[in-house]
Amino acid sequence: MTKLNINKSAVPILVALILSIFILNFLSSGKDLELKLDELALGEDNKKLLGIENENIIHCSDLGDLKDCFDSYNNAGDKMPVVLWLGNSQLHAINQAKNDDEVAPLHLHRKLKNYSMYTLTFSQPNANLQEHFLLFAHLLNKFPIQTLILPIVFDDMREDDLRPNIKDILNDEKTLETISSSYTGKKLIHLNKKEKKDVVSNNKSFKNNSYHNNYFEKKINDQLSSFWFLWNKRDSLRGEFFSSLYKLRNTIFSINEKTTRKIIKGPYIKNQKALKDILNLSLEKKIKVLVYIPPLRNDIKIPYDIKEYENFKAEVKIITDNYEIKFISFENIIQKEFWGFKNSTNLKKKQEIDFMHFKGEGHKLLADAVFSEVIKIIEY
Repeated sequence: MTKLNINKSAVPILVALILSIFILNFLSSGKDLELKLDELALGEDNKKLLGIENENIIHCSDLGDLKDCFDSYNNAGDKMPVVLWLGNSQLHAINQAKNDDEVAPLHLHRKLKNYSMYTLTFSQPNANLQEHFLLFAHLLNKFPIQTLILPIVFDDMREDDLRPNIKDILNDEKTLETISSSYTGKKLIHLNKKEKKDVVSNNKSFKNNSYHNNYFEKKINDQLSSFWFLWNKRDSLRGEFFSSLYKLRNTIFSINEKTTRKIIKGPYIKNQKALKDILNLSLEKKIKVLVYIPPLRNDIKIPYDIKEYENFKAEVKIITDNYEIKFISFENIIQKEFWGFKNSTNLKKKQEIDFMHFKGEGHKLLADAVFSEVIKIIEY
């Protein structure tokens, strides 16, 4: 009887395993499994590019490639003062890219080198201002930053989490000293300490056997990789799986690119305070700042509550005025023909209008607009 029950209990596990293998193979069919999760989020219509000049990397993302930007600056920066441009995927994605297209940060880097300024860019998809604050504070200890370029993106005011390669900055003592007196810094340090405490208390037994666990995990991974090629691609496949769930959710609730995205009050307030902390830190370090509202496709109705969006811009202006910081809107600098499309965010159609990413010509226009304002700040 016991043996029969064990066999019966194993049936659902076996069925689940078979289905999982089938789904993984299906998701992998025709896919470039070398794509990273952020590139999967961009879709096939947007190409991710990071600015590189003469093999020197002047455009990075986070701690994962910080060393590349640091080494390139030491190699080619000639100890020039740094113009730091922080942003989201608008700075590293080109819509319907052509072979010779380049991102705005690379265009700006070339322009400002003529003024003995070294432009360095860090951008992450959906980057929120709390992440910008933490990264900015960290980079202050790495580069001679003279000017900060900071886009304030309405969509990203809804974001609240720190991605791992930003959160790890909280392990750096110099950065902790830099942020410890700020509202955002205190909050992030407190949350990080709490998370570490919870992890330690919940994983004492695991840590006691960590050597053996790591050894056997490696053996198992090596064995699985040897007879199933998809095992080493599981991170990308996980991204595909969650992307499919996201599209399914949007289909069920009839969500598309034109659906109005409203303010989420909690993250909005946190990010607004992070903006103030960035400006406080800039003033403390005598760093000049350009704050701008990024380009937005507006030849059709934008996917925001208009009143909320106008209030958001007005609030940013009030904050920057209080700090006597240069503030400008670049909302309308890119003509409609330089905007494109993106992969569908639901299961109903192949393409959607892209309100955030534009074509290569748009990157040139953004770089020209930013250059014009940065020169005014530098020469002021």
